[in-house]
Amino acid sequence: MSAAGRGGPAVRWPGFSGKALAALVALVLAAGLVLRFCAASPLWLDEAQSVAIARLPLPELFAALRGDGAPPLYYVLLHGWMGLVGTGDWAVRSLSGLFAAAALPLWYVAARPSNAGLVTLVLAAANPWLVRYATEARPYALVILLVLLGVLALEGLHRRPGPIRALGLAVVTGLLLLTHYWALFLYAVVGVGLLVSLLRKRSRAAWWSLGGLAAGAVPFLPWLPTFLYQSQHTGTPWMGRSGVKVLLSVVTEWSAAGVSAASVLLLVTWPLMTWGAVADGRRARLIGGTGAATLLLAVAVAWLTGSAVVTRYAAVVLPLAVLVLGVGAALLPRRWMALVVAGLTICWLAVDAVLVARPRTDAAVVAGLLNRQVTDADTVVFCPDQLGPDVIRRLHHRPRLLSFPEQEWPGRLDWTDYRQRIEAQDPAGLARQVAAGSGGGTVWLIPRYGFRPFGERCQQLGTALTEMLGPPQRQQVGPDTVWRWAPR
Repeated sequence: MSAAGRGGPAVRWPGFSGKALAALVALVLAAGLVLRFCAASPLWLDEAQSVAIARLPLPELFAALRGDGAPPLYYVLLHGWMGLVGTGDWAVRSLSGLFAAAALPLWYVAARPSNAGLVTLVLAAANPWLVRYATEARPYALVILLVLLGVLALEGLHRRPGPIRALGLAVVTGLLLLTHYWALFLYAVVGVGLLVSLLRKRSRAAWWSLGGLAAGAVPFLPWLPTFLYQSQHTGTPWMGRSGVKVLLSVVTEWSAAGVSAASVLLLVTWPLMTWGAVADGRRARLIGGTGAATLLLAVAVAWLTGSAVVTRYAAVVLPLAVLVLGVGAALLPRRWMALVVAGLTICWLAVDAVLVARPRTDAAVVAGLLNRQVTDADTVVFCPDQLGPDVIRRLHHRPRLLSFPEQEWPGRLDWTDYRQRIEAQDPAGLARQVAAGSGGGTVWLIPRYGFRPFGERCQQLGTALTEMLGPPQRQQVGPDTVWRWAPR
């Protein structure tokens, strides 16, 4: 099949003239670009945590990250961005939107050597996972951008090895390692692959690539003590050990982004990714194999260490998956390619519309209730503490704020030894502290049950407060029941 039939620069799809095709592609790109800056929901917990850390002065920012479990680059960039545009929901999310917008042309460039540039660009513009994390104040859109740049840097070194291109690879590698720790798994897989290539061929490209990769680890070295501390004291205490079935959920999320009705699209995307990885020569097999090996390594390490595997962590693998997906679609006969790409794009744009419109938190509803009724003399208690950051950032008043387990500031979580702190703190002790310091103001409890690893502690806190303050008034606010003790 010719390049023109496989999605290359001169692609011609049946039933469309060149101008009609260009107009349709431009429409999809415009829709994808606009969607990357649209999200109706208030910030949810992780986003509020990002903002709470990033708004700190830089020395305090680095100290806060020590207890958060994340590397620093995104937070430093968000810190500077908020200094320019403010801390509103749209403003802080727009940084991720800019990263995602910058990645759009890279999809075309990265897929062009496989003659799948236009197909991949269209699919990437509409992909729900990419839209979802372009609209979140989290580092994943930056991860996508850096991985695509890394693919281009490695391939540039392969074509023309030399120090300048090796330096480019080193810069991208260093930035990626300082953005998300799952980049370490990709780093290991690529490093082993380059070492094997060097032992087999001893080519200049392999030498320079390994040199660039090694140099890319240097910027991470000053952060290494913090990483080692985090690996011992933070982690993912809110989830249990992940099993093998998490692999299916990860691949499903790449197609559906949490919209359950769209999970059926896995029946289209998974065969196309597999077909693209095995049927289009060495390059596609290398990209697909690197992605698969990275994901398997990450899942294996998570299982051995008892850590969680969350789909968003696989942002380091998703660009490779989308690249082989585009190749698989471009390998179809032209009429089938047009039908599959058009159908998948339309379905994905519909999913995108759902994603940007649906709420990701009920923080605005809870904060609205508190803003109508709370005074500065009141006490508000969050159990678990994870309910606090996204609600507190929306409060108009400054009541006394507490949480279980206690945080230095309930508007920002500290995950250090989190499970141990939960198990060490007595809910009745916090209840006594609340009652003793209420000062005659109203006491509010914002509870939610079922969070790991809290067990029955939030119920116990409510029971202890009831024993001390009497029966509460209860108000249903979304999924939450807010407990209220007025002064006697």
